[in-house]
Amino acid sequence: MSRKKNSQTNVEKQRRNEVVKRFDDYFGAGKLEDWQRLCIKIGLDADGCDLSSITKCRKALKSVYINIYDLVEAINKGEEVPRFASLDQLVRYTLGTRRIYPKAQAKKYGPVRALMRNVFRDE
Repeated sequence: MSRKKNSQTNVEKQRRNEVVKRFDDYFGAGKLEDWQRLCIKIGLDADGCDLSSITKCRKALKSVYINIYDLVEAINKGEEVPRFASLDQLVRYTLGTRRIYPKAQAKKYGPVRALMRNVFRDE
């Protein structure tokens, strides 16, 4: 592997680790308050979703298509979280920008897991 390729891989790995850490620091591991904070940050409360339980939060998140890298950046900048109208739009964007949250880092039942989408699906 060339030195340039190695350097790019290290930068991507470092960026990925930073996104994982920031998401976990901000949204926690899975208490109801963590789920509600995520749903509110994405704007699901404004959409009229019932966020009174983890199950209801998880269900509400299934209808939202966001890139987790964009979510973390929006939080850091105090901006609105960009949402995609469809899974296809999210997949094209995510693959095109290579802003792919590492599946191995997703907590089994935590808030980040509810946002995960299969971007490597068969066309």
